[in-house]
Amino acid sequence: MNRFPLTKVALATLLVAGCSDDTKIVTEEVTVVEQVPVAVNQANRMLSDPFLQLPQPDAVNVVWFTNFEGQQHRLEYGQGQIAIATTTQMSRMMEDSQSGVKDEDYPELTHRQVFRHEATATGLTAGQRENYHVVSVDENGHQLSSERFTLAGTPAKGQAMKILLTSDLQSKVNAPANYQRMVETVGRPDAVFFAGDLVNVPDRASEWFDQNKANAPAFFPSLQGNYQQYKPGFPYTGGEILQHASLFATIGNHEVMGRYQPQEEGYGLNKAFNDPQPKWFAEQAYEQVKAQVNPSNDAQVKAQWIADNSHNQDSYLELFSFPDDGPRGEEYYAAAFGDVFLISMNVSRIWRSWSVSGNSRSKFTEMLSELENPQAWGFGEFLFEQFGQGSEQYQWLEQVLNSPAFKQAKYKVVMAHQGAFGLGDNTVPVLANPILQLVELDDANNEQVTELAFPLTAEQWQQQVVPKLATITEVRYQYPLEQDIWFKDIEPLLVQHGVDLVHIGHSHVWNRAQVGNMHYLESSNVGNSYGAYFQDNSAQYTKNKRASYADFWADVASETPRWAAHDYPAFGDPQGREMAYPTIYSPMSMLNDSYPNLPFVASNDLSVFSVLDTQSGSVKSYVFDPSDLKGDVLLFDEFSVNH
Repeated sequence: MNRFPLTKVALATLLVAGCSDDTKIVTEEVTVVEQVPVAVNQANRMLSDPFLQLPQPDAVNVVWFTNFEGQQHRLEYGQGQIAIATTTQMSRMMEDSQSGVKDEDYPELTHRQVFRHEATATGLTAGQRENYHVVSVDENGHQLSSERFTLAGTPAKGQAMKILLTSDLQSKVNAPANYQRMVETVGRPDAVFFAGDLVNVPDRASEWFDQNKANAPAFFPSLQGNYQQYKPGFPYTGGEILQHASLFATIGNHEVMGRYQPQEEGYGLNKAFNDPQPKWFAEQAYEQVKAQVNPSNDAQVKAQWIADNSHNQDSYLELFSFPDDGPRGEEYYAAAFGDVFLISMNVSRIWRSWSVSGNSRSKFTEMLSELENPQAWGFGEFLFEQFGQGSEQYQWLEQVLNSPAFKQAKYKVVMAHQGAFGLGDNTVPVLANPILQLVELDDANNEQVTELAFPLTAEQWQQQVVPKLATITEVRYQYPLEQDIWFKDIEPLLVQHGVDLVHIGHSHVWNRAQVGNMHYLESSNVGNSYGAYFQDNSAQYTKNKRASYADFWADVASETPRWAAHDYPAFGDPQGREMAYPTIYSPMSMLNDSYPNLPFVASNDLSVFSVLDTQSGSVKSYVFDPSDLKGDVLLFDEFSVNH
């Protein structure tokens, strides 16, 4: 029998945003019970092996998950030492008809019971590993125990380390192979720097723990070497990594869910993921309904309403423990780990398609059928968090770059998810705030365009947008090349302060570049690739135009383009950065021996991983063919991050 959580949800439907005199707002002054079924556990079990978080010189946190609340959850480590765990229930772990869990069926949106346990091992010696395991006792007194692993706090200064640089696991088929071959080739790393997109839909529990859909491995099984438990017969089981290595991650677009409205008919996890709107828009909407949804003016209710009606990364933040001393808590942070100082930024935006047909909300347009209904708009590829000059994140970044801990570190690494450089499909448009264009036609059928730069103020929305909703013929978004926030604000700052390495993801390719003494690396080719767009002199490699939507490129090439070709380079790094070529050989020749030396790996048939080796002061990248179970893993590139 299904049980239903009694969660109060205040309904408010904003038909036309804004507060001008003729703005129509319809609200329902009612409170309803959110009826989302809760899955009943078939058997009590651990949903993950333990993994390591928040390392300190003399301590480290150990986290694990169960599908039952239980009791007496504890960490046992060293010579008979015990640490009692704190238990919390995950608030938004769900499944739906698109989920895949063995022997389970979820025809409707269903909450899963997922309990998180976290204990701290203290009294550690820097650089020394201790054995450990975790124990959970269920409500019937049955004791479940993990296998034994090793833990350690932060390494001592000068201690040699290997750090896995990865991203975009995202339920991609090659992920278990990638991490398994990494361990077999290099050994277990001391830490994992994960540059975003850990899963595909972050509120879907099975994508983290036990998904068994065809060729769609879950996060923890892939990085804990357990995938064959869920897919017997699969040729790879993943790498036993997180049980021993501290995990540091950053927010990518796949850590962010859109509007949370489970009371709506047809609500599903895929739909919700693709349905974010900017917080500035939700803040304005809130002002019009606050008397109904928050009559007591409670700050937490306000914040929750705005998050539920814009976007959130609740599941990601509940799953992991990262430093939280920044202005946004764990959303971006800095951490020292041995000789490495890591800065994890929040650089992500919603991904939308390239189509300019007006039949869908895309990077460039809204649906023509929804021009009068901003509640259905996608707002282009808007940034989830501002990071340019004047923003809270930029000011924090400046402070960190000027801190003694950063300045004294031997290796300085910045990690961000999205589109900072490179040949991938997703580096265009550049990281600019969208410019909203409202198009009207005058009596002579000539376009009259009103332009407003994101984020919009309440006054701009109310006075310049709302009055035009009934007369506009198109909504467009522009991303001027010269307004690339990363290029004009962040890159000069990082170069100035001596950052050694910028580690990113998002385009599912391997490529790198160098600006001054600072290296860029994307090494996200653990699964399917979205292509690298590069013109070689021999013309043997012909995939040289970004995106598959002919209508966008047809528009750019037309006599009256709506988007200027200058702002959307069809190939190459959009800001003209010179790509570095592999120092040993080009892996693309493994696919086609007629290819010349190419400065990237973009393939669904090859898998790449990269490792920062602090002993040699170098970053090494390896390639292999997952279909060849006995094939070699080959070092194809190595560069120094020592100045």
